[in-house]
Amino acid sequence: MPRLSAPTAFQDQVASPAKTMFPVERALLIINQSAGTGSGESVGEQLSSLFRQNLDGLSQVKVESVSNHADARACAAGFMSESEAPALIVAGGGGGTLRAVIEGICDTRLLAELPGPELVRVGALRMGSGNVVAKQFGVPSEPVSALDGLLTNLKAGRTVPCCVMRCETWTNPGESKIHYAVTMAGLGQFGRIPSDLARWHARLPALRKIAAWSFGIEKVNNVEYALAFLIRSLTCVLFRSRAETVEIPNHDHPERFRLLSGVVMNFPFAALPFKPAVAVEDEALSVYLIPLRLPPHTHRIRIEKNQPFEIRFVDRDQVEFFLDEDPVTTYKQLRLEVAGSIAFVPGPDYQGVSA
Repeated sequence: MPRLSAPTAFQDQVASPAKTMFPVERALLIINQSAGTGSGESVGEQLSSLFRQNLDGLSQVKVESVSNHADARACAAGFMSESEAPALIVAGGGGGTLRAVIEGICDTRLLAELPGPELVRVGALRMGSGNVVAKQFGVPSEPVSALDGLLTNLKAGRTVPCCVMRCETWTNPGESKIHYAVTMAGLGQFGRIPSDLARWHARLPALRKIAAWSFGIEKVNNVEYALAFLIRSLTCVLFRSRAETVEIPNHDHPERFRLLSGVVMNFPFAALPFKPAVAVEDEALSVYLIPLRLPPHTHRIRIEKNQPFEIRFVDRDQVEFFLDEDPVTTYKQLRLEVAGSIAFVPGPDYQGVSA
């Protein structure tokens, strides 16, 4: 059952008018102008005005406009490193923008710890193509009303824990790099889809914008993923060497097979056929690996905290996959684990139950 936390003890400390109203002392709104089909200037101005007016009692209120995920990550990291005062960071974009904000927050922490709600609370607006976490937390599609609802829940001290995935990749020289995600990881042929879509969008930008305006960016994104996955799956069946051979732990003996596709899920997705027994509020992940063979037999693995799962790539050096729609590459191996939880401020439509 979703868990909605009651106001923390920190909120009860009355040291200033700002603390009486809000459990944070400073706030940052990051708007990714390139997310989805691009947010209009008027929408950005409305969000900025609402954010500043509702939080004008805080010691620091900032609104930053960015054009890519790298800038969003740097913006969040810089804001967190400025002070240890309790903070709110709202990500105005899609799943990639939200992941960039989470990575920026984690950049300022030790590897083994994530900041608690006494240090940072995160909000997400649905302004991109992939907005599944924001939808899970009851955030409406219209960004201005969504932000107003988030700020109302912030004032009430409501937070929801969101499981964070830690992913370790390697480079050719053997150096490792840590990534974070809050939605999903795509593996095998499924993991190549964001790169495919980026090429399609670059070739037909006008067509995508028309489709997004006509049917909605989230629906268009789902159709694009389904079509790209179908094409890749059929190609892989005809040319089996396209599928990499992986090795995974299986009791006392490692198991090897050609991987058609795989997914690491933080919670169920309506667009995917899997029904994992995990919710976004749980510190657990579900892994599904589909071998390229008949009869089909899907490997299902549950990852708990302090129980990492490793995948080794046997027949090729570099492999591409994605984290929250962002393409990532690794050399020879991949390590997945639960990093912990970060406190999210839910939207007005969240159906959680107070603790």
